[in-house]
Amino acid sequence: MTIDQYLEQLRHAVRSLPPDDAAQAVAYYDEYLHDASDPDATMAGLGTPKEVAAEILADYVGKTDSKPRIGVLWAVVLGIFAAPVAAPLAIGLFAGVMGLVIGALAIVLALFVTAVSLVGGGLWMVVTGCLVITQSLTTFAWFVGGGLLLVAVGLLAAFGMIQVGRLAVRGLARWVGGIIDRIRGRRTPQEGQAS
Repeated sequence: MTIDQYLEQLRHAVRSLPPDDAAQAVAYYDEYLHDASDPDATMAGLGTPKEVAAEILADYVGKTDSKPRIGVLWAVVLGIFAAPVAAPLAIGLFAGVMGLVIGALAIVLALFVTAVSLVGGGLWMVVTGCLVITQSLTTFAWFVGGGLLLVAVGLLAAFGMIQVGRLAVRGLARWVGGIIDRIRGRRTPQEGQAS
């Protein structure tokens, strides 16, 4: 994350303060980060912009010479109470989404295994038909024809499941990459074009 991105997130997080106080707090951290010899290490030492904003808000509420607005008090109180709730909710949401993804991939895998089984069953029918050719020509034709049909259907289904699997993995990779980019504070190419 760049210094400008860090400061923008900080500015957004302290927007409940009076404008002068918010600008003063952001200006302090702007100067602090630009004067640092290693801004990345300094940002890491400070914590996330939300953590810094929580400290700024708590300091503002603790000042004796200022009367905090109700919005600031609510922000501090909600921040305190949201911490123990937000983490389990995020974990639960992540687990639910991963369950859906794993379930979808399991369905694709099961359909692929079914297609491979159709190919195997078809080959078994062809071999069985060849073994009974001396006993009955009709039975031979039925087994070989049915076996070849199963092999064809199985191969088509296997090819289709491979294509669906590729699309699913690509889509999942793009989705996870987008989430990681948003967590890191980067913009996706679509967001960059929209603005």
